[in-house]
Amino acid sequence: MKKTVQKNEIPITAYRCKQCGRIHYPFHDRCLDCKGRDFEPIAPQGEAKLLTFTAIYNLPWGFDQRYLIIGVAEFENKVKAMGQIKADSLDGLKLGMKVHPSWEPVRVTAGEDVFGLKFEPIS
Repeated sequence: MKKTVQKNEIPITAYRCKQCGRIHYPFHDRCLDCKGRDFEPIAPQGEAKLLTFTAIYNLPWGFDQRYLIIGVAEFENKVKAMGQIKADSLDGLKLGMKVHPSWEPVRVTAGEDVFGLKFEPIS
């Protein structure tokens, strides 16, 4: 059975170590700090802050764009994730700027949409 995703829901799960509190995304078998193995799942919440970004010009087969702008952003609850940035160029992007996350198609493979995380800069 396929899970339906609500419009504003970001269907990724991060994991907080119950021993030291470090947040991991994606999942790790052991905490990278304390080596603990007990985690609680957490969902990203709120808007996000852009931590870093770059453009990729040598894309693999299956992408129709000439390049992609991707970045890592941190949500209000400290979950960090990577996604595409909705921008035509690197101009205007700044470290620390607010971005709005969304879960939407990032490309088409074999005639089907492939969904992923996208960030839209908030001016």
